[in-house]
Amino acid sequence: TNSLDATAAGSEVLVRDRIIAQTTDQLLLESAGTRVVSEGAAGSPFCVRLRGVACDQVAVMLGDVPISSPDTGSFDLSLVPLEAIEGFEVFRGGTPAWLNEGAIGGVLRLRPRVYEETEVGARLTGGSFGDWRANVFGAAASDKISFFGTAGGAGARNDYPYLDDNATLFDPSDDVERRRQNADFLEGFGFSNMRIETSESSHLNLVFLGLGRERGEPGLGATPALQARTKTTRLIGSASWLHEKDGNHPYRLQVMANYDYGRNRLSDALGELGRGGPRRTDDQTHTVFGRVAASVLAVPWLEVTTIGTARYQAYDPKNELSSAREPASDRLTAAGTLETRLFGDIGKLGLELRSSVRLAWTRIAIREIPLVGESPGESSKLLPTFRVAGAISPVEWLAFRGSISSGFKLPSLLQLFGNRTNVEGNPDLVQERSLAYDGAVTLRGHTKRVSGYASVGAFLTHLDDAIRFRRTSASTFKAENIGGARNRGVEVELRGGVTQHFLLQSEVTWTQAIDKANGNQLPVQPEWVAYVQPEVHSGTLSKRVSDVFGFFQLAYVGKAYEDPANLIEISARTVLAAGVGALLFEGRLGLGVRVDDLIDVRGQDLVGYPLPGRRYSGRVSYRHAW
Repeated sequence: TNSLDATAAGSEVLVRDRIIAQTTDQLLLESAGTRVVSEGAAGSPFCVRLRGVACDQVAVMLGDVPISSPDTGSFDLSLVPLEAIEGFEVFRGGTPAWLNEGAIGGVLRLRPRVYEETEVGARLTGGSFGDWRANVFGAAASDKISFFGTAGGAGARNDYPYLDDNATLFDPSDDVERRRQNADFLEGFGFSNMRIETSESSHLNLVFLGLGRERGEPGLGATPALQARTKTTRLIGSASWLHEKDGNHPYRLQVMANYDYGRNRLSDALGELGRGGPRRTDDQTHTVFGRVAASVLAVPWLEVTTIGTARYQAYDPKNELSSAREPASDRLTAAGTLETRLFGDIGKLGLELRSSVRLAWTRIAIREIPLVGESPGESSKLLPTFRVAGAISPVEWLAFRGSISSGFKLPSLLQLFGNRTNVEGNPDLVQERSLAYDGAVTLRGHTKRVSGYASVGAFLTHLDDAIRFRRTSASTFKAENIGGARNRGVEVELRGGVTQHFLLQSEVTWTQAIDKANGNQLPVQPEWVAYVQPEVHSGTLSKRVSDVFGFFQLAYVGKAYEDPANLIEISARTVLAAGVGALLFEGRLGLGVRVDDLIDVRGQDLVGYPLPGRRYSGRVSYRHAW
């Protein structure tokens, strides 16, 4: 299900031109082994877990550029507007060398949106609890240059009802329903992608993404924060030149540079968040990234790929209400990757074998001013990883694949020093290391009327010095090394269609994530996650009606535990959704409505952070192409 590496456990999810599906977290449900963890409604931070590993063990990339880092912790996917994305590629476990960041859990690759036609358009979405989203876009293409750009805004009151347990989880007698307060947000965003043909065999890509957001920090449902506010700015700009040449020894060469700026300002004058007292912070991050990659077909059955990257990140925190200077840091990372790919056909038997090694060196300088003792100064580490993977296809419709890989995860600044709100620091943390195995069998085929794809896979991941968060109070957490963990599971993915009128997407994942020290289930990881969505389409009915369609969706998340002792349970939930839509006037006008959480289950991914229940949304879109 991915075009980059037949030996990898990867899934592709297309985004462009969907009339009904409206948010990133809704679309990520379509990928096996994927679990979205959210703190609330639209505009709230959310992240993705793969195969039971924590969100911060998953690398997030925009194209070929990493936009997550070990120093920023879990990447907040809400900061990337869906309007900027063509689709997702989710690689679970060991990842292709072209994208390898050494991550334990895998890679979520966000593909920047492109258009090859000249067109303009607009979209407007509105929904429950004051939720709205709007953008305009334009694309132009000529023989040498193509351009896509979009700008828009979004916001919501997010005053949805929830059940307040008054911080007495085991005593339902004092539970009362309230409305979420101080959860509103307002944002603006812009994105552009320009491709310039520099020769018959090369092109230059220029990508820019910017977002600014102001939102409330509502805190826990039982102890709400009524005045704490956050302002976030994210600016990403990259330039990438790719040269591809055919011939007896075809090759490709890529040179890339990227700058990433992040700023997060928190105002908590009353000290409503955590235990740090009043604060007014202004934290800034600057990241510069460079990459040179090349691959060459040395002989008809051997391709060699080599990649070199360098990344510098500076983190500068500030608390205007504190007389003590906040700890600043910077990290420099350089890495080199070498991969060999053996492939070919022996009669009707297709074979592919990939082996790669990656060597990363990282140096971190932490300019902390401790209350006692000396500053930790600098530290550096050499971190090797490897991957060996293979695939075999005895017939066109059947394939087997398997891999073994290693990974690592450095402690983030969030885990080392906290965030001055709900996360306490732990400077004694050491890096996590992993060894992972996976394998799968896939079947695919099609006739004139029926097409289908099915995959059944299994995985096993051993983690040493695994880092997990432990709750230290009603509103604070602290990261700790737990010694070791073992994640194993089974993934089943099924996609298919009958003519153009009926489509089905479904996946089921069973994951057993165990803390080796006590045999308990790791926090916030359910054993079962399932998703199924059938769609029906009318196809073209007339000149005015291009398509009428509808869908029904079922998403199940099994029970999980909030704490390492498995005493605080996060209840299982089954969430239903449905929607209908139409494309009119040769696809120029789109109308869609959907209802999420039909039976108002609500629930929570993290204890104390209630999710919205039943909600309605509608979208109108218009596009005109030349």
